[in-house]
Amino acid sequence: MNITALTVARAPVSFNYPGLVSRCLAGREFRRPADVQAAWFDALELVDTPRFFFLDDDDELPPDYLEVLARCVDTGAAVAYTDESVNGERRTRGPYSQAAHLKDPTLVHHLTLCDTALARQVIKDLPRGHYWPEMMLFWEMAKRGGAAHVPAVGYHWNKSDRGLHREWFTVLGMSNAHRWCLENP
Repeated sequence: MNITALTVARAPVSFNYPGLVSRCLAGREFRRPADVQAAWFDALELVDTPRFFFLDDDDELPPDYLEVLARCVDTGAAVAYTDESVNGERRTRGPYSQAAHLKDPTLVHHLTLCDTALARQVIKDLPRGHYWPEMMLFWEMAKRGGAAHVPAVGYHWNKSDRGLHREWFTVLGMSNAHRWCLENP
């Protein structure tokens, strides 16, 4: 399978998932939303496969990840997203619409398989600054190339009391990204 698992981390990390390419942008410090957005967008330069997804350094893929990814590819959508397991509990997502995405900014979250070429085009058009990168990227990609939900667990989020989701700048970045999406239907 010609897909990259893309990680952004403070220290280098490499995953061993047969059938996938593992890439990591390491050495970044995150003190404000703009740091996170820049790192995520810069990391795309490491991708040399037609598709990629973000994989956090402390999370995992399920045993059937290749089957789930094949189902994502088969949708033909620019972004194909799955359900996720959060500390052992399944979070079921639903069909994509902008209204659903605005209601639940994490509708398109873990695992989201992206078309690399379109992602690169999209980030050229997105504003830079204090925005959380994923919602804006997935929102704009869905507008240009469609989004599809694959009803299978494609990601194990080992959510903890630490991590970027707990940082003040994440809350600010998500709020700003939500507002941008609302203003750019």
